[in-house]
Amino acid sequence: MSDRLQALPLALKVTLAVTATVLIGLGSGLIFATHRMANLYGTAESTAGNNAARTAGAAIFALGILAWLAKKCEASMVRNVVIPVIFAWFLLKSVVAYLAFVGGVFKAPVALTVLSFDVTLTAIYAYFLLAKQVEPPQ
Repeated sequence: MSDRLQALPLALKVTLAVTATVLIGLGSGLIFATHRMANLYGTAESTAGNNAARTAGAAIFALGILAWLAKKCEASMVRNVVIPVIFAWFLLKSVVAYLAFVGGVFKAPVALTVLSFDVTLTAIYAYFLLAKQVEPPQ
């Protein structure tokens, strides 16, 4: 590996792997087990709601694939593309989860779990986004 290509820190690789696993699992559930996911979240089912859940599931699944593949990418690409995208996702998702919680859209225990998870990952990706980048010695 040349001096210009920098490997990812282990903490970031682990974070990406955990993120990928959760997002791929959630996305798969929304795509292939919409009825069960609606029951888990405590939401009413409808044709339009199922379609929206499957569409969201596809996007979530794709973000999981992005996180998984990023583990093997060069550090600057991950810092400049992957981390900002995943950070933006969890930041916006935190707002949506909060609104769902206060609006009573989901069962309270599920809503609090989702909100806690989203806020935690927003903070973790904010750290990776804002962390000072150390240049390798020349």
